[in-house]
Amino acid sequence: MGRKTTTRMLGCAEYDAKWIDDSMAVRLTARGFLPCTNHLAQLEKRVDDGVELVFYTQDSREEAHTPFCLQAILMVEGDSNVVLVVDALGTQEVAIRPAENMTPEEDTGAHIVYARKTVVNVPDETYFTLPVGTKVLPIYSRAFGPSSKAECTAFIASANNDFMMELDELHAKIERVDGREE
Repeated sequence: MGRKTTTRMLGCAEYDAKWIDDSMAVRLTARGFLPCTNHLAQLEKRVDDGVELVFYTQDSREEAHTPFCLQAILMVEGDSNVVLVVDALGTQEVAIRPAENMTPEEDTGAHIVYARKTVVNVPDETYFTLPVGTKVLPIYSRAFGPSSKAECTAFIASANNDFMMELDELHAKIERVDGREE
């Protein structure tokens, strides 16, 4: 079976540009919908300091509105306060918004601590905290919570050996049960 022909065409989206700290770097975000699930959206740098939003399409179509959100980091030199984006609607001048002050995350809402065991059976776990409802890969296990962000941080800072030993025992029991079923 041969490869399918891919066509490059201009797409369109809503754009947002924001300075990154006090640098000349700008984070450009494009949000929109693809008309088919087998299409791909991409922000591509142009030679003339602009950016193009392109869709890569194939002859076959799996029609469904699929949302996309793309980000690109651009260097903007001089006194420019806009990013030029070329899309299917023409050239868009996206105003660059000021950088937000980097303030610590507020302790609002419930959070969950997740852990990932290392491949080797050693007490070297990785913990991280996310707000409740955030999707995580299934390779991570819920270690603590839901609770406040401060309590989750305290859990990570404490010696969590008891929890990890219990988690190891639980995984061992699951493996033993799975082994008997085969």
